[in-house]
Amino acid sequence: MEPTGPNRMLRRVSVVATAMLALLGVHTMALAQQAQVSDAPPTAAAEPAIPAPPAPPPPAEVEAAPMPPPPPGPPPGYGPPPGYGPPPGHPYRHHFGYYYPETTPPPYTGPMRLVYRPFMFSAGLGVSSLAFDNAKSSGAEAGLSYSLHLAFGITQRWMVVLAMDGAWAQMSGPAFSGHASYAQTAYTAGVQAFILPWLYSRLGIGFACIEWSNDFGDWSDCRGQAASAGVGAQFLQTRRTALAAEAAATVARYSESAVDYTVGNEVWYSLGVNLMLSLF
Repeated sequence: MEPTGPNRMLRRVSVVATAMLALLGVHTMALAQQAQVSDAPPTAAAEPAIPAPPAPPPPAEVEAAPMPPPPPGPPPGYGPPPGYGPPPGHPYRHHFGYYYPETTPPPYTGPMRLVYRPFMFSAGLGVSSLAFDNAKSSGAEAGLSYSLHLAFGITQRWMVVLAMDGAWAQMSGPAFSGHASYAQTAYTAGVQAFILPWLYSRLGIGFACIEWSNDFGDWSDCRGQAASAGVGAQFLQTRRTALAAEAAATVARYSESAVDYTVGNEVWYSLGVNLMLSLF
């Protein structure tokens, strides 16, 4: 049955009223929720952090008292090492009030010192004059000199010396049948004494050999009785070496002439100046 006009109007009014009631209900519920949120107690604010107390300042550094100066000399009861001590100019090393000997002292080049030398080897070379004298003639020529010494210490001043001193020269003249080369070497044993720390002398006796050669051949004679002497002056010295200038002389007498066997009592001399290097 088709609804009439009033009925259709009533239905429309009811639909509108229902919708308005629904909107009113929704709005009422929203207002209730807002009221609940506004009634809640406010959240407590975060408490501010308490700052840490400042660190105390570091204590002031106490300056150490200065060390007392070391004594001016060696400690009491200190004695020098056995043997001779350090040379002048190279004292003991001072460290924290104590004195220590230098382990490797520098080379010593100061004033000469007198030391005990248990063993010494010396070699020298220089210039010399070789001369001879016999009943018929005499002569002399300049030449070269050479020396080798082997010494053993007895005390600081005295040594036993085994020495070889020689001279070489070219001779010419009727007695030599033209030109001849002569070399005389004296082998002696003796003593050497240090008069001063830089000055020494030596003396020895032994035998001598003379050798010569010319256009006719070579000869030698070792039957000479010889003596040698020398004086030396050291001008440079280290802990193990020394350099000296030495003047040495040798004299040898042969029972028969080395040139002519019909002439006896022939004497040969040599006088030279050598530069000597000694190791000890």
